[in-house]
Amino acid sequence: MVILAVEGGGTATRAGLYGGATLLAEGTGGPANPVAYGLSRTVDTLVELAERLLPEGAAPDCVCLALAGAAEPLLRAALARGTAQRLGAGRVVATTDLHPLLFANAGKGAGILTIAGTGSSVLGKDAFGCTARAGGRGALFSDDGSAYRLAVEGLRAAAAMADGLGPETPLLEMLMEGAGAASLEGLVAWSARADKRAVAALAPLVTAAAEEGDYVAAGCLEEQARRLAGQTAVVARRLGLEDGYRVFMHGGLLLNAPRYAEAFRQCLDMYSEAQFMTCALTGHAAVAAWAETLDRVPEWASEWRGDAPGTRHPELPPTERRADSGPFLDALDAAGIVDLMIRREADTCAAVAACASEIARVVGLAGRVLEGGGRIFYIGAGTSGRLGVLDASECPPTFGVSPDRVIGIIAGGDTALRNSLEGEEDRPEHGGRDLAAHSAGPGDLVVGIAASGATPYVAGALEHARAAGAPTVLVCCVPRPAIAADTVIALDTGPEVLAGSTRLRAGTATKMVLNMISTGGMTLAGYVCRGLMVEMRPTNAKLRRRAARIVAELGGCPEADAAHLLESAGWHIPTAVVMAVLKVPSEEARRRLQAAGGRLRGILGET
Repeated sequence: MVILAVEGGGTATRAGLYGGATLLAEGTGGPANPVAYGLSRTVDTLVELAERLLPEGAAPDCVCLALAGAAEPLLRAALARGTAQRLGAGRVVATTDLHPLLFANAGKGAGILTIAGTGSSVLGKDAFGCTARAGGRGALFSDDGSAYRLAVEGLRAAAAMADGLGPETPLLEMLMEGAGAASLEGLVAWSARADKRAVAALAPLVTAAAEEGDYVAAGCLEEQARRLAGQTAVVARRLGLEDGYRVFMHGGLLLNAPRYAEAFRQCLDMYSEAQFMTCALTGHAAVAAWAETLDRVPEWASEWRGDAPGTRHPELPPTERRADSGPFLDALDAAGIVDLMIRREADTCAAVAACASEIARVVGLAGRVLEGGGRIFYIGAGTSGRLGVLDASECPPTFGVSPDRVIGIIAGGDTALRNSLEGEEDRPEHGGRDLAAHSAGPGDLVVGIAASGATPYVAGALEHARAAGAPTVLVCCVPRPAIAADTVIALDTGPEVLAGSTRLRAGTATKMVLNMISTGGMTLAGYVCRGLMVEMRPTNAKLRRRAARIVAELGGCPEADAAHLLESAGWHIPTAVVMAVLKVPSEEARRRLQAAGGRLRGILGET
């Protein structure tokens, strides 16, 4: 397999083309940080670099991107998709520049990666692969301990010298010379034009001044080293790492500035004991080593699979595979087709039963959300989206709730209910946008539905929901979905009789789960009494007859009397039941219901 491994950030991008463990070609390009330089420019940089390494017209089997600024899932997914489409790659995996570097060097054991380069960041993992991070959120929010922050502190100290607010040392002259400025005002003018890299390039002057005994520069250096050590110690504590954990030091300040590295080690020793070492694997070599062990995509990475000619994916999701046994559907007559589909559907209930505990957890959550006045959102694309809209649309007539209590959202909008708009599912930003239109928040429940477990539209919606503080659920039909959620209901329905047609077994299992979520949630919230839909809306003759039967059963009266009570109650079933049980007029029945929280079970003496 040919892998293009790319590692990049705010300064430069390095790529290696690998055939197995053999490096076939390597090269360097400009900066590639989608936050700092934008998605389009970053993809352009990656494609230009890749095309220099690849034989003309060739596409890699897999591209692994490890870039600074690729932490946000929606941006990361768009980065993977854009690169795949431009290169025609069969598979693109995108993540931060930290994770592959840490995992390639730490292996299966615990360790912390501490980086102090242009920017700074700390990432740790325990022996189980759980991660914790500190810093690494850019110049505004963090970057403590970085070359940029050290240079900024040096510049501020120099300005204080010029204003007579601090002791004078050679630092001011060194920084002015480094920036090509003849005066402090010239240095200020330079800073207004300088980008982060240009400012960070002054950090070696601060470290050099400290090495030469400049105590102002030394104070700046030691303060930044202390802050970086504090972040490292926090990560170790969050992961529960015992003394003696490994710290992999990386980045220009830690590798090329001995005074800074020593200050960092001394500061960290004040918090805990650690083993300090450098990274044996760096750059694209670390990315390639990590890619070789990538049997499944972790939650901190995003994957895009394309349809590059000649590329065969080593492992398709179960929903896309062809069944291993049994006759092909098109080899059977009508009776054989029916028999095969019945036999295959028989396993669907078992797949749902295997997820009973997760489903029960979601049903309980749905009940609490509904009882608290919150909303349930179903969101999906294609068949999954239609199933969500179907279940949501049944709630108002069945439980008497307003349509905005259970809301179904489908990629492409209502047009997609009748007409296939398959391309919409590839737009994660649309998922977030469509959910944002409803202002979902902490009091709501967002259920993403994606048979494949990897639909970008659903991933975008759930990411938005998490950012808004709403609890999230993923209903999928694969054992290891790529999309993260607070609760995952992974229905292992296996291959379909018609490969890839998830409207079949996957659709059946999904609808069963949605039925349980809505019906169970409404029941726990008090919309059901003695197994009867007491809050339904009797809007036609059939439903009015059903309503009369419900009132007769719960109120202990003939159906004819029940019908008269319903007419007096405005066809509100709970009011009619209270009228029958307590022998009170409709106005008093409504008052009693209101006092019982609007629920019949309290009136009937049930809890």
